[in-house]
Amino acid sequence: MLHLIRPDLNIDFLKKSRPFVLLSTILAVASIIGLFTPGLNYGIDFTGGAEVQLRVPKDWDIAKLRSELDEGGLKDPSIVQIGDVANHEFLVKVQSTPEKLNQVSAQVSTALGKKLDPKAYEIVRTDVVGPQAGANLRMNALLSMLYAMLCIVVYITFRFDLRYAPGVVRALGVDVIITLGVWVLLRREFNLTVLASMLTVAGYSCNDTIVIYDRIRDYTKSHPQWTLEDSINRSINQNLGRTVLTVLCTLFVVVSLYLFGGPVLQDFALPMLIGFTISIPSTIFVANPMILYMEKRRLAKLAAAGPMSTHKATAAAKNPSNPQKA
Repeated sequence: MLHLIRPDLNIDFLKKSRPFVLLSTILAVASIIGLFTPGLNYGIDFTGGAEVQLRVPKDWDIAKLRSELDEGGLKDPSIVQIGDVANHEFLVKVQSTPEKLNQVSAQVSTALGKKLDPKAYEIVRTDVVGPQAGANLRMNALLSMLYAMLCIVVYITFRFDLRYAPGVVRALGVDVIITLGVWVLLRREFNLTVLASMLTVAGYSCNDTIVIYDRIRDYTKSHPQWTLEDSINRSINQNLGRTVLTVLCTLFVVVSLYLFGGPVLQDFALPMLIGFTISIPSTIFVANPMILYMEKRRLAKLAAAGPMSTHKATAAAKNPSNPQKA
């Protein structure tokens, strides 16, 4: 049977994890700073504004459309081509004052009417998002991410035990925060499509981690003579092929979406492309060492509590799969 990675691989990942943990921490801190200064480039979904979908003649491109709208008083519109190329449809997003939002469609019509016959173009639809609605969406976006992380912590706690939860949360946080940091660096628009992609990254981030955690739990039960370090390293080594193949297969799909899906799907695919790539080292080098850290911390507390607790700590070290009975 052909193996991408040998099943008998024996790499001490825990020993090599320190540089990756340090690098991920630095990048996460830098990303958090970037979220405040200069901050995300919020789209009209979060700031409020108007969105106009229109169809124009085939000899009009984005540059010409932008020029005509600019002359018509619509400053710095965001324009992307959408749908079938043959239909020649564009999505125009404009930020404006609340009083003028409902006039955007008329302004677009007036600007195009100066150069085109009314039958030569068509305004397909107009959507308006007020500033208050945008602010509510921003808050709901933050809450959705927090709720997702909370649900994952609860699931991990019941599925395994509380020692495993911090590793998942840290890896998930690293993936999402660094992806947001890259988004800030690219100065691309943050909209609802990007938010949906970020939630997908959060869900995907913990997927492979849970598989490895399940293997660690099985090893600590079936091989109590092994140290926790041995169980973790063996679990990572045995799942490494699955980790790499799963990410590669997913990346093939995401890259296809980015290359051939057009501007709208690019906003969905690019964050996933960034997040999934980051998830490989974070799963291996960030999530798993946290189990060992939490276990050492628990044993240190037991040892510091007195002779009886020292006996419990020794018993727990021999059977890390069941710390409650130690």
